[in-house]
Amino acid sequence: MHLFWRNNLSETLLELSAFRALEEKCSRVLGSSTLMERAGRVAAQYISKLVEAPASITVLCGPGNNGGDGFVCALRLKEMNYNVVCVQVAGKEPKSDEAKAAKNAWLEAGGLVMEDPYATPKATLVVDAIFGIGLNRPLKDDFLDAAMWFNERQAIHVSLDIPSGLNSENGTWVGKRAGCRADHTITFLAGKLGLFTADGLDACGHIHTDNLGVSIPLSNFNLTEPIDFRHVIEPRILNTSKRNFGRVGVIGGGKGTVGAALIAARAALRTGAGAVYVELVESDMSVDPVRPELMFRDEIELDKMDAVVVGPGLGFSARAKERLQAAIANEKPLIVDADAITMIAQDENMLNLLSKRKAHTVITPHVAEAARILRLKPEEIEADRIMRTLDLALVTGALTVLKGAGSVIALRSSRCWINPTGTPALATAGSGDALSGIIASMYAQHFDQVAAPLAAVYLHGAASENHDIGLLADEIAEKVADVINTWRKEARLGGVNTAFNQSQHARVATHDIYSL
Repeated sequence: MHLFWRNNLSETLLELSAFRALEEKCSRVLGSSTLMERAGRVAAQYISKLVEAPASITVLCGPGNNGGDGFVCALRLKEMNYNVVCVQVAGKEPKSDEAKAAKNAWLEAGGLVMEDPYATPKATLVVDAIFGIGLNRPLKDDFLDAAMWFNERQAIHVSLDIPSGLNSENGTWVGKRAGCRADHTITFLAGKLGLFTADGLDACGHIHTDNLGVSIPLSNFNLTEPIDFRHVIEPRILNTSKRNFGRVGVIGGGKGTVGAALIAARAALRTGAGAVYVELVESDMSVDPVRPELMFRDEIELDKMDAVVVGPGLGFSARAKERLQAAIANEKPLIVDADAITMIAQDENMLNLLSKRKAHTVITPHVAEAARILRLKPEEIEADRIMRTLDLALVTGALTVLKGAGSVIALRSSRCWINPTGTPALATAGSGDALSGIIASMYAQHFDQVAAPLAAVYLHGAASENHDIGLLADEIAEKVADVINTWRKEARLGGVNTAFNQSQHARVATHDIYSL
């Protein structure tokens, strides 16, 4: 079952400092130009799958090693009978010896170098090799013009390593100045954090990762993938009952916001919880006509639940605060969402109690709620979603899910995942309430402390595939269940390993033809 369009050889993501250390090691062991040669060759091979020779290709080369990658790529494409023109953007000559050698090799092979991209012949495919991961200033002057030229071409757009102008650490445009927007990004060694969140999601297009034959070190940062929640994919045993799949309690439903609690409760029930109880703090509703399986209580017995959600539509009444305090004091897995997050942000004592909980705790803020906890402006959260999620996990002691484009999941130990699934269809009222119910359902079914929220976030995003609009929050859980059922059916037919392999998002790996 094909779910996702991002193709990755490795799900490990590295910080800029880790990349620098790895590049320095490779330079010592392999020689200074080896990675550049490998990167250019890999890029040319990938491009050859996008267009057939003798297509016309223009490569924009910057003054750094990213430009050197571009010259090597151009030379390999020329050897494959493509019509290639290189542009030395702004006429800035290469700075490093490796990049200079790459340009000289291109010239010695009879390659053409121009300075003005607007003077180049019409191209079928254009390559952005202007700046790589080290850019720390906004694009300007000729470099900005080159990026605009790249974006304006009616051609296939390919960026090498990272779209020029994008911050590799946080996925925002450097200096808030938009740069190159690619249809394909060929990134080297390992994924960059910024490719998978914030502006990076719109800038990168299809992402292909190649490790260039190098062993990638372990990292605290990863993309979520099905192996992270393998047991969720496994079929249930046949000799079972609802008692095996736990009880979820949902506390919410203040005046005028009962729907939020119902969405969370329905999502928990739909995604596998054995039974779901609902406590509405400001409503006497006793049955859900859409989902009569839900059981309503004036006050849920928290000790009898296997997981508790508090916050969807909770409101800020005295009763709401009382029930939030009771949920925090309880020793069951707790998912804190929506109004409950805001109340905790406003009460230092409650935040302190939350941080000291021994049981599994998950908070699921959106950007504005995260800003309230950290006493920051929302734009400061958006400026570095990954680091701010780590801050939230440390402050609250909870596994933190910062919702948004490229949702970030972090532990206070500094382990961090970026979720690769999801579409704009999830930007709809109640979507987050559905997520909190799905997380609770995973805990109630006794899945692992970390695997449960990773699975919930991943599947919540997967539910929106093929939707840009029109997916209502109350429909998300049904689509999540469809994905799980498909995977489990495959497991029953072909074994868990077969289902696991088929259900992962497609991964196109370049064979390792080098070794370190």
